[in-house]
Amino acid sequence: MHITITGSLGSGKSSVSKYISENFNLVRYSTGDVQRELAKQLGMTTLEFNLFCQQQDDAAYDHMIDDKVVRIATEHQDDNIIFDSRMAWHFVPHSFKVFLWVDPEVAARRVFEDDKRGGVESYSSLEEASQKLKARALSESERFYTFYGVRYTDLGHFDLVIDTSQASIPEIAEIIIASSQLHEAGKFSVKTGVIRNPGEFH
Repeated sequence: MHITITGSLGSGKSSVSKYISENFNLVRYSTGDVQRELAKQLGMTTLEFNLFCQQQDDAAYDHMIDDKVVRIATEHQDDNIIFDSRMAWHFVPHSFKVFLWVDPEVAARRVFEDDKRGGVESYSSLEEASQKLKARALSESERFYTFYGVRYTDLGHFDLVIDTSQASIPEIAEIIIASSQLHEAGKFSVKTGVIRNPGEFH
């Protein structure tokens, strides 16, 4: 089983994917971790790295990351893997595709209070966090559209969309796993829409 999980910045996709990996026996692969490490090596913030990639004549860094996603998915078709990646849904077409949405104000508060981002993403105020998140989201959206001709923010690409603004990580994880298992069994109703309350899932 392959699950691809993406979402709005600050939606909790990294935390959710880690929880699923640790509690439901799935191997986790995160392109965000790779991107942050590349940014750190180049002495850039994540936003600066995104803008740097956008300004290049080719998509060398993006292709390097995305090619690895394709390789992992192809070489491990029968393994249980969760891909924490902005674009894995596009490169792993037979995966169960999940999008996590979050209210922008909640997202800004989350990243501002997060002390585990290694100094690559740091903010002096909640307002700065909000502004930089918007700038980074726009940069990523434009870059991916230029390279691949698709918008990762188009919810029509996904099997399951969850509003994480008020839901806990365990609740979100349970929904994803239960839905993916139904999908594997051919019993999942595709295009469920946005689940705004974990209690709505049956």
